[in-house]
Amino acid sequence: MKKQDPRIERTRQNIMNGFMRLIKQKKFSEITISDITKEAEINRSTFYYHFIDKYDLIDVIQKEVLTKEIFKDIALQEVIDEQTISMSLQAIIGTQINLSLQCQHALEEFKLKMDSEIKQRLTETLQALLDKEHGVKEEHYAVATFWSWGIYGVAMACVEGKETIHTAVNRLTNIILG
Repeated sequence: MKKQDPRIERTRQNIMNGFMRLIKQKKFSEITISDITKEAEINRSTFYYHFIDKYDLIDVIQKEVLTKEIFKDIALQEVIDEQTISMSLQAIIGTQINLSLQCQHALEEFKLKMDSEIKQRLTETLQALLDKEHGVKEEHYAVATFWSWGIYGVAMACVEGKETIHTAVNRLTNIILG
């Protein structure tokens, strides 16, 4: 695998960081490519070298940056246990709170896609843990999907104040590991 030029990676990161600064100030629909290039101090052709449009940019930020980092520590676990469940809940809750604080002006645009990405990434992480613990089995995808959607739903209940994290971990642990 060929290593990417660090300057290209830095420029790409600079564009994403510039966009994230803008999203704190404006709605997504109000942000133009011109705004992004001005904030990142680059020209339009440099932007288009890295991204097709602002929708591509937001997809990359969600897939590569936000959801990639969320479950990084969970993927290092050896088994699915109470700690794994607790870490998953805390990661989702933290991401949701961070998203609402960082992207107040664009929450509507981000939320639906982000929710889907989080569930998919958690499903992949849990499936990998099941495969690590029990060997690769076809049913692991369905089990991981079921668990990830449940964990996500309970995490959202915590964000909304309908459930405490402690109670949620206990209940999910009983259901998942029961």
